[in-house]
Amino acid sequence: MSQAKEFGWRLLAAETIFHSYDSSQYGVPSVIKFDEPVNIREINILSPSMYMRTSSGGFLIGGTDPIKFPVTFHCNNVDENTASANVKLGELNYEEDASMTLRCDNEIWTNRLIVFAKYSTLTIVVYGTTKNYNAKEHLKNFSPIQRMGAKYADGTYAFVPNYPSESKL
Repeated sequence: MSQAKEFGWRLLAAETIFHSYDSSQYGVPSVIKFDEPVNIREINILSPSMYMRTSSGGFLIGGTDPIKFPVTFHCNNVDENTASANVKLGELNYEEDASMTLRCDNEIWTNRLIVFAKYSTLTIVVYGTTKNYNAKEHLKNFSPIQRMGAKYADGTYAFVPNYPSESKL
């Protein structure tokens, strides 16, 4: 088993990215940088009807717009001599409340995630492992996303912390 799969997942990034009107029409790439090499295992896009709780009691509210668009994820491989070349992690045809998660089964250690898509707002949550398992959390300390069932009457979903155990990963 590779080192990338041995460790439990942790939150690597949780951000909302905004594009200007021109950028959203032409699909300017966005980059999420990491302080040290990480292995990206799952990417979630939060729709406006979703949120996740922070460990401090706050919320990250989904704000992705438009409600449907294709998105491609790339990264660089820091273990390769040609680390400046991008490696494709996968594609997701994002659709609000239907297709919001991309699982990444790879062995790539990277220090950046590159997002190619045409959007005005993107709320993204990235999970994976760090090369140094004892490293501190990279950005913010958020609880994993977990849907609790059907939509509420006001159209929102509720989420509760669901910490995955290392033995299941």
